[in-house]
Amino acid sequence: MEQRKEKRSKGWLITAISLMLFSMCLGVSLVFSLAHNARAQQALERTYEQNLYELGDNLSNIEVNLSKLMVAPEGRFATTLLTDVYSEALAAEKALSSLPVDWHDSENAAGFLNQVADFAVSYQQALIAGKTGNNYAETVENMYVTVRGLNAQISDSVALASQNKLDIRRITSQKPFVFRSSESKVAHNSIEYPELIYDGPFSDGRAKEHYCHLDGAESVSLEEAKEIAMSALPDFNAKSVSSAGKSENEPLYELTVSGERGEAYFSISEHGGKIVNLTVSRPLGAIMLGETSAKACAKDFAARAGYDVEPVWYLANGGVAYVNLAPIENGVVLYTDLVKVKVALDNGDVLGLEAKNYCLNHTERPTELKMNKAAIPTLIDSRLKLNSVRGALIPLENGAQRLCYEAACEYKGLDYFIYLDASNGETVKIMRTVDSEQGSLVM
Repeated sequence: MEQRKEKRSKGWLITAISLMLFSMCLGVSLVFSLAHNARAQQALERTYEQNLYELGDNLSNIEVNLSKLMVAPEGRFATTLLTDVYSEALAAEKALSSLPVDWHDSENAAGFLNQVADFAVSYQQALIAGKTGNNYAETVENMYVTVRGLNAQISDSVALASQNKLDIRRITSQKPFVFRSSESKVAHNSIEYPELIYDGPFSDGRAKEHYCHLDGAESVSLEEAKEIAMSALPDFNAKSVSSAGKSENEPLYELTVSGERGEAYFSISEHGGKIVNLTVSRPLGAIMLGETSAKACAKDFAARAGYDVEPVWYLANGGVAYVNLAPIENGVVLYTDLVKVKVALDNGDVLGLEAKNYCLNHTERPTELKMNKAAIPTLIDSRLKLNSVRGALIPLENGAQRLCYEAACEYKGLDYFIYLDASNGETVKIMRTVDSEQGSLVM
């Protein structure tokens, strides 16, 4: 009897332990399942956001390309724009189809984007066949207006998502997502444009890393580079300088100067001892300077750093001025050789300098404009208002350089810069300035 009780007791004990182990396994499994589900939901939200960003980028590019197409001459440049419009429209439709958007919104927008793609193909085939584009001009403008409205609507959602104020997954668990505007003014437009105006047109136009301007210049030692950095900012009250060594990819000394008001970071060229990059970190005070004074400060500092350049572009934003300077030779602006200077508007201190383009490109080059300037009005669309014309040496995407005329124009409230080959009048590039929350942009 006692043996039977002992066996029954052991049986209950084994059963209890088994139940306890089963409960623990079930709990662990539940925890892992919930964690996996949370990760899956987060991944889904990231996918939605990525598709939304891509849609915003595609629409932004379509808008700008259509605005260029309105004033582009018929020929190779127009067909290139149409190729871009076609590919961007298809990419936008694909991104849109991957979003859990309200059916009516999605159907109308997707149908329109398909029409844009079909139109681009039709227009391009007509141009290739030698037909005139006059019959397509009105449709281009109508499509531009429509894309601009759609882009404005979607860019609000893009901005909210970039600020973590939009959870597409949570919204769509209750009802389909609808593109909407924020209740208050959006402080940051998250669509990434290629070039900010304070970077200036052509600021990234370089394909090589050989510092042509420094060929033949004498080498400087690390100690000499430190002396250059210590004396570069007289009002900074430099106290000490330290070295981070040489740059891995470029012939530069990387230095940090500590002063009473902050720190300054220098890149000094090993050959010639030129300041190639400079960043100063310090708090800003109340704005006291205007455009003329800021340009003068930028030009003076660039000259003391050994760069003979003139201001060619200006933007003030957030208590600082961004001044682009370039050499001007025989009336030709050398955009290939830009020097960018950042100026504090409280007292005119220089907070930054970037002269890499200058050091890479500045050598003797021909600047003779063979075509007569008087021909420019006949080479651009007659609907454009021509404001000014000047010579310009510009970089191309393939790393080459082209001597052009720069024609600053307007059309229906839109500002354009049209670059025409200075020897044969061919349209080389069209750029547009676009106002945004980030300032004026160049595309």
